[in-house]
Amino acid sequence: MNRPAPRRRRWRIGELADATGVTVRTLHHYEHTGLLAASERTDGGHRMYDRESVQRVHQIRALRELGFSLVEIRKAMEGTTSLTDLLRKHLERIELQVARATLLRDRLRNMTIDGEATVSVDELPATLNAMSRAEARSEPPRCACNLAKEREDRWRRIRDDLRACMDGGEHPCGERARAVAVAARLLISEIAGAESSVSTILKVLARLSAPRSLAGWDPCLMQYLDLALGGLEDQPY
Repeated sequence: MNRPAPRRRRWRIGELADATGVTVRTLHHYEHTGLLAASERTDGGHRMYDRESVQRVHQIRALRELGFSLVEIRKAMEGTTSLTDLLRKHLERIELQVARATLLRDRLRNMTIDGEATVSVDELPATLNAMSRAEARSEPPRCACNLAKEREDRWRRIRDDLRACMDGGEHPCGERARAVAVAARLLISEIAGAESSVSTILKVLARLSAPRSLAGWDPCLMQYLDLALGGLEDQPY
């Protein structure tokens, strides 16, 4: 006599929240954004989840802890974007944030290292300017050819990442395009100062690449970059 197969374990939404360490509200949000779906519903209309749902929530939490947005997580889990590429790009953003945070830490430390000294608001701009000059002098000289090659590589990555955003139908002020625009603005400011108009960008392009390397920077992509940079106007460098 064949025994009936045991019924697979099911979780109600409250039980799923307890099992995964998130709130019911968070689970509802995951469902609303398409990251999670109930495996079935009871006759009374209650959502029920299976073991794969538990695993999926743990995966979402792991990616959230790494700092990814829900949009990026959905693309990774759907396979529309390579997780390795996402990790690499996210690492670049984190490294930029770490560099800025380290600079800020060093400046704050230098301003507060003397316990007897007082920091004046009136003198703060001049103090920061002096620190900037000292930091520039303390940087070791770099080979001009190596610096040019590094900038070309960075600009090429910016172009490719921006093209992927545009071809994917992402808004120029969306999260991913904004991250690429930050990298572009940083590179442009290193070469041409704070101005980021299209004319300035074209000049930077000419300085970064040989004419044959300008392929890919068509008017549509330039306009997309200009819109993405425009969305950063209220953000500090």
